[in-house]
Parts: sequence; C-alpha cells; structure tokens
Amino acid sequence: MSGAAATEPLLERSEELAQIESALAEAREGRGRFLVIEGPAGIGKTALLRAARAAAAESGMRVLRSRGTELERDFAFGVVRQLFEPALAEASEAERADLLQAAAGEAACLLGLPGASPVDGRPSSDVDPSFAILHGLYWLCANLAAVDPLCVVVDDAHWADTSSLRYLAFLVTRLEELDVALVAATRPREVGTDAELLATVTTDPSSEVIRLPPLTSTGVARLVESRLGGLPDPAFVDACLRATGGTPFLLSQFLEALSERGIAPTAEAARDLEGIAVQTVGPSIGLRLARLPENAGRLARALAILEQSDLLRAARLAELDEAESADAAEVLAAAGILESGRPLTFIHPIVRSGIYSELSGAERAQGHRRAALLLAEQPGTQERVAKHLLASEPAADGWVVEKLVEASRSAARHGAPESAAVFLRRALAEPAPPDDRSGLLLELGVAEASAGLPEWPEHLQGAVDAAPTAESAARAARVLASALNRSQRFTEAVDVLDRASAALDSRDSELALQLEAAAVVAGMNDPVAASSMAVRGQALRERAARDRAAPPELLAVAAFTSVLTNEPAEVGAELATQALHAAEHTVRDPDDPRWSSSSALFARTTLSLLWAERYAQVRPLLDASIAQARVTGDSGRLAVGLGTRGWLALRRGDLSAAEGDTRTALAATELPAPPMYRVLNGGVLVKTLVDRGEFDAAEEVLAPLDFETESGSLTASVLRLARGRLRVEQGRVAEGLEDLLAVGAHLTPALVTCPGYLPWRSEAALAYLALGDHEEAQRLAVDELELARAFGAPRALGVAMRAAGVVAGGERGAALLRQAIEALERGDAMSERARALADLGALLRRRNRRTEARELLREALDAACRTGARPLAEQTQTELRATGARPRRVVLTGLDSLTASERRIAELASQGLTNREIAQSLFVTSRTVEGHLTSVFRKLQLDSRNELPAVLAEETPISV
Repeated sequence: MSGAAATEPLLERSEELAQIESALAEAREGRGRFLVIEGPAGIGKTALLRAARAAAAESGMRVLRSRGTELERDFAFGVVRQLFEPALAEASEAERADLLQAAAGEAACLLGLPGASPVDGRPSSDVDPSFAILHGLYWLCANLAAVDPLCVVVDDAHWADTSSLRYLAFLVTRLEELDVALVAATRPREVGTDAELLATVTTDPSSEVIRLPPLTSTGVARLVESRLGGLPDPAFVDACLRATGGTPFLLSQFLEALSERGIAPTAEAARDLEGIAVQTVGPSIGLRLARLPENAGRLARALAILEQSDLLRAARLAELDEAESADAAEVLAAAGILESGRPLTFIHPIVRSGIYSELSGAERAQGHRRAALLLAEQPGTQERVAKHLLASEPAADGWVVEKLVEASRSAARHGAPESAAVFLRRALAEPAPPDDRSGLLLELGVAEASAGLPEWPEHLQGAVDAAPTAESAARAARVLASALNRSQRFTEAVDVLDRASAALDSRDSELALQLEAAAVVAGMNDPVAASSMAVRGQALRERAARDRAAPPELLAVAAFTSVLTNEPAEVGAELATQALHAAEHTVRDPDDPRWSSSSALFARTTLSLLWAERYAQVRPLLDASIAQARVTGDSGRLAVGLGTRGWLALRRGDLSAAEGDTRTALAATELPAPPMYRVLNGGVLVKTLVDRGEFDAAEEVLAPLDFETESGSLTASVLRLARGRLRVEQGRVAEGLEDLLAVGAHLTPALVTCPGYLPWRSEAALAYLALGDHEEAQRLAVDELELARAFGAPRALGVAMRAAGVVAGGERGAALLRQAIEALERGDAMSERARALADLGALLRRRNRRTEARELLREALDAACRTGARPLAEQTQTELRATGARPRRVVLTGLDSLTASERRIAELASQGLTNREIAQSLFVTSRTVEGHLTSVFRKLQLDSRNELPAVLAEETPISV
C-alpha cells in the first residue's frame, strides 16, 4: 500500500490489507468479491477503508464511496446517492447516455440522479417502484463496472438507510459476475439500526468477514513511542492497553490527552492513567473545546447537530458570520476535531457523538428545529429538513406536519416506504390536525404494508375509524381490505368491506358496488365463506347484465364469476372485454387511494380471457402490460403479467416460453408483489416442469411454496393441482389423487366448476384409472365432459374428451379421442393434442390396428419433441416399438437441443436486443446471457446472431 494509505500508519493490519488486495485483484479479473470489515467504534475500520480506496485507485479501479451517518438513517437511498451521484455528475453527456440505458435510466429518473431524463409512464401514486429502483441501480453499477472495474466502499454501514441496505442486499447476490469489489465497514450490534436487514447483507454466503482485533501490547508500545517519545515502560503500555482496550482511535485520543499534560511513558506515571482515562474522548473533547476560542465551540456544537455541512449553513446555525466560521473551522481542524477541507466533517463519529452527548435535550431539539428551518430555504432538501424535524420536539406545528408529509410522499415515490413510515409517524405525533388524521393514517398503513412492517393493520383500521364521512371510511376500507387480501387474510377483508358497505347511505352507489365486488373476490378465496360468496357473486353478475353503465370493477368481477361458474365462454369473454373498455374511459378519482382496483381489475380480466381461450386478444394485452410494468416499476402487475403469460404459453404447448416467464418472475426474488402472485408463478412453473419431465427441478420450485398449497385459495389451487400432477408422474398416484380431489373440494363450494380454469376432474379420473377404480374414473370424466360442452371452449372440451376417451376405451374411447384431437387443434393446444394422439395410437395398437397407430404415434412423437415434453416422447417411443416400428433414438439437435433459458435468450437476441437488454428483461446478468448465447451458437452451429431469426423460424419435422 502507498499513496494516501501510507500517510496514516496501520498498525498490525497486514493480514487484513492482504485480504483486501486479494479481493481487489479478483474483482479486476471479473470475479466480484464482498468484504465486510467488522469491529467496534474506533477499531480502525475507516483507516482500513482509506487504504482500500488508495490501493484500488492505484490499480486503475474506479472508486465509489459513501458513508452512513446516524442522523440520516431515514434519508431514503442516501448512501446510494453518495455512491452514484459523483460518478454521473463527472461523466460526459455521451458517457451518461451509455450508463443510463434502459433500467438504469429508469432508476436514475425515479431517484432524480444527475443526467436522468424523464421517462414516459412514470409511476403513479399507487405503484411501489422499489423493485424497479433496485433492478435499475444494479444495472447502473454493472454499466459502470463494464467501463472500469469498481471498488465500492461503504463506511458505517450500520447507519445506512434501509433503502440503501436493501440495494446492497440485492447487489451482493449478483456480485460474483461483476468486476466489482464491495467493501463495507460496520459495527456489530449497533443500537437503532435495521439489524435484520443489515445481517442479511453482512452474513450473505458470499461475504468474507474481516473482524478487526484490538492492538496487541506490541502495537500499543509502538504508538506510545511515536506519540510520547522515548521507549515506554511495559507497565505503562499495559496500563494504556487496559484503559483503551487496544482500540486505535481511543488510544490516539488518550495519548493526545497525555501529551497535553506532559506525561512521560514511565512506570510511575502508569499508576495515574486510569483516572486520566475516565476524562478522555467525550469529556476530553469537551475540555479541549473549552480551551479553544468561543467561536470554535459554537461551530463544533452546530456541526454536531448537522453532522456534516457546508461552511455557510453551519455558520448560520452557530450564529457566526462566514469569516468567523472559517477561522473557527481552521482552529477545530488544528485541534484534531474536524477534518481539514470541505464539507465540514468530524474526524471520527466518536468525536461528533462526544460533543452531541454534551448538549442538553432542549439544546438538541431546538438545534434540529433551527437546522430544519435553514434547510427549508433551499429547494430539494425536503427529506433533509424532515430528518431534523424527526429529532425535534412535537409542538402542534402545522408547518412541521406539512414538511414531514412532503418528505414521506417523496420517499414513497422513490421506493422507500420504510422512510415514508418514519416521517408519517412523527407527523401524527406532532400531532397532525384532526381533519388530516385519517388520511395520514391511511398513508402510514400503506407505507408499512409495502415495507412489510407489522403495524399496518392497526393504522389502516385507524384510518377507517377516523374518517370524517362514511364515503371516506369506505375508501379507506378498500385499502385495508386490499392489504388484507394481499396478505391472504380473506375473512378479515370481507368483514372490513361488509362493515363499510353497511354504513353507506346507498347500497346501489358505484362505491358500494366496488366494495361488494372486492368482497366477492376476497370471499371466493376463503374456503369457509366460499359458498355464500358464490351467491353474492351471482347477484353481481346479474347486476352487470342489467346495468349498461356498470363500473369496470363490477364488470371485471362479473367476467371472473361468469367464467369460473361455467357460463358459456363467450359470455365471460365479452364481460371482460367490456370491463377493459370501461376502464380505459374511466377518469380516476384523485382521492381514490392506492391499491384500489387497477392491478386487480387487470388481473381478473386477463385471467378471464385466458380461461375463455381468447388467446389472440389476451397476448398483446399481457405484452403491453409487462412492458409498462417494467418502466413504471409496478411489481404487482409485472408478477401477475408474467404469470398469466406463462400460463398462456403452457396452455398453447410452448413449454420453453412458459418456463422462461415464470422463472423470470420467481428469479426476481425482491419483487414486492403479493404472495398470491408468487404462488401463481410457482404453480405454472411446476406444471411446466412436470410436462418437461424435470421432476427434481419441479420439487425445488415447490419446496419454498409448498406450505401455500393447502390454503384453499383460488390461486393456491393452481399450485396444488400442479403438485398433484407431479406426484402422479412420480408414481405416487394415491398422493397425487389426494391433491387433485382436494382442489375440487375447495372449488366446488364456491360454485367454481369451469374445466377451463382447472381440469381437476380429468386429472383425478386418470389417477383413479391408474389405481384401478374405473367407476370413479368414469364418473369424474363424464362430469367434466358435460361441463366442458356447456363451457364451449375448444381446449377445455378437448382435454375433457381425451380423459373420457382414455377411461372409456374401445370404439367409444377411440371416437372421443378423435374428437379431442380435432378440438385441441382448434384450441391451439399442442401439448394436449400430442397426448391425445399418443393415447389414440396406443388404444389402436392394443386393438391390433398397427398401421394407423404408427402414423398417429409418429405425429405425437414429433409434437412431444417440439414442445419439450420428454416423458410423453419416451412413452410414445415405447408404443411405437410395440407396433413393430423401429424409431430412431431421439437425439436433440438444432432448436430441440436448446434448454428453455437458451431458447428464450436466443429469441430475444434474434429480435435485435443486446446482451445487456436481454439480461435486464430477464433479471439475469450479462455474463449469464453471454454463456447461454455461446451454448446456443455451438448447438445451432452458428457464427453470428444475425443468423438466429432464420434458424428460429425453421420448423423441420423430426424423422422417426
């Protein structure tokens, strides 16, 4: 180490310096590293970080640095801003344009970072942009690292704001493939920190922890000799070690005090050191200030309030003119209290804490209030104003409430709900005016629910209780119910909505209808209330049929109910179309609170269209919604959009696309989306992997979600049906049948009978048949066929006919299977059609009609291989051999040899997307994309990505 690092000796830290050098070297080679330097205050963490920065700079790395501060723990993304703002401010316009591409630019725009351009579709107040910001900041870091290897340094991470800690947790899990060394220093068990989130960062499996030990006697002796002169007596060294615990900063302060007293390092002097030690650091700094000019003391106390400041602002708080403050700053730097230079900064947090602790409670509160007033004179300082108001005393001041609310809304827009909640709690404690209390409680509850804080039910219920009118109470109740619904507390959600509805003057108003619609959807997920909710749902359905001016929420629930209760598919599809059209022409009430309806309405309508098999209509809606969700950071809509599009791909037999979408959603583990959407994606992915024959992979996906399977909700039924299919395919047929029948037991009381939603009867019929119970198999198969005919959608009809044909056997079975094949072709269901072809071929082979059987089985094998349904392909090969045919061994070549991830990346590359753009859209790293494309080029024998469009368009049949 040299340069800046050499200017301050680092005693007994050679091993730690070597670890840092190793991490920096690996980062320069493209293997990201994460170092955590841990130790108590004053142990030398900052000095070690200074050495790390110097070594990184000397080796050609770009250094990004930041420091958490005690006063700014609630300043959203404060540490992140320190990291990235200087790099963007120093970049040229062309460099910024490259750094702020796509997701990085969106995050920069949301945070107001230098060089950010406005983005179309900025999130509205009902969108939590936190995931978009985390994702975009990751790409900003990756883009910077692509220019020069990075050394990212975070000092005092224990004081980092929660939003920044969440970003670090996001970055750490993706660090390995970046040219980045992340070095963070933290104190263990620091009071007032987000201990759980900090632990998530510092205990990540990739972290390498450096725990700094105290100085040994040898190190203490060297420092004593350098500061006091002369060889110290061993007794003196031992006394210094006992007095300071070997903490370098405390030892330095202690020796400074001894030097000022003219104490020599002798054995005789050692006896007096304990008493002197009591007066060091905090008290000694106070004594040192007392010996300095009065202006120096005033400036130091003002800066203790501000923590860090420019000279003019500190001067105004200290009530000094600029010249007096400049002289005072020089005196404080000479006394070892402030760093030299600007902005004004204490030499160590311990020094600031010592001065701050000497202020009385009244002096602190008054100082922070005055600091807030000074900061409020400048634009763009609302969160900094708020941080000082947090430390002031409540005084029923409307101005304080106004500034705290402004800061909370800014924090919410910037994806920092934890900070928003802190500001709102303090605003309510001011206290806020009674007329504002309900609205502020509502905002507080929403922020807490978004952040996963446990107090949200109390505060959202408080908003309902404090609402001045029944209408405002009803709007607040919708938010409370939505939060309960997102938490899968369906019974409570229905109760909240029903109470709010009962208090309204008119049960026929649009607001009352919206409450009823929300109650029906919540209640359908509740196994206990499902039966009564089905009746209420039918009433809403009838109301929608009569009311030409029905609100979109009512139409969406009517469509949802229509499809699930097995009305003809075209009826539900038409209602869903009307709901979407009505939503486009509805002007949103600015007073309508967050989470009211938009995402839920979109989910219900698109799912209704999916189940009604309106694929051509729903696909562009999903594509547009997913694209918009990426821009706005609407994590809920992104998760449900990916899940629904994956479900659509699964139904059409595009197993590669189904796996791609659902894995994309599940890989983005930081999506603050409702658990039900995670369950949906998990259910679709498990079913996809079962069809592909990847049973172990399906178990891995199921494991973290398995506890959700038996909750009885509509979404959980998707997951449970998938688990049932998995168990059947694994040969655990009785277990699988239990799951399949349980799905029916949950859905039937809610009058959910539509086979276009979940064909549990067909699946259970085939399981019964495998167990030898032909009677039960036939009963369920016949029931589903009758329902499918009433529903009238071709895929649902084909699936039911296939099961009925397999169960019936003989000529009747063959006739049903032929009808199933025709229906499934009309229904654009390649995988299901391949199954029906294979079943018919097997049936004819058993009836000794081998020539016809061979043709059907060849077609089935071709389709199975194309969709990637390996178990079906293997089963079909076996049947082909039984007909006397000699099928070639299926060798996966060309497109068929690509994995789902490779196929997805190849498709995006063929559309002209760069590796970086592909990685951002799939939430993976650029290196992952590069690796997959290398494999794609090798398997397809391509030299350039320009050849991909033509190859992907080929549909060469497989010969058998």
